[in-house]
Amino acid sequence: MDYESPLIEYFVDLAEQYLGDLIEEVVEQYYEDKIDIASEYEDILEYIIEKFVKESLRGEYDPEKFEKLLRRLSRNKGIGKLVVSYLISRYIDEYMNFTYEEEQ
Repeated sequence: MDYESPLIEYFVDLAEQYLGDLIEEVVEQYYEDKIDIASEYEDILEYIIEKFVKESLRGEYDPEKFEKLLRRLSRNKGIGKLVVSYLISRYIDEYMNFTYEEEQ
């Protein structure tokens, strides 16, 4: 992701504000053996943003729609936790496959 862009920076700030604690909670509860949250937090955050923009916002970097989506997820902790857990599991699958392919 291009952190030089003020829009992307804004998306990162929003995602961290609304989902940061939830991401940490999900990793600690379910994926602690697979992810080092201290070193991979930013990568996970970027991955979640990319997936939300691509799949939920149909490729549009619309700050208003993005914040609305994040607010809904943070208000409904059960759904938010499920969505974040799903995206983190996809991140793990893609990251582990990429790492495995690099090693061969």
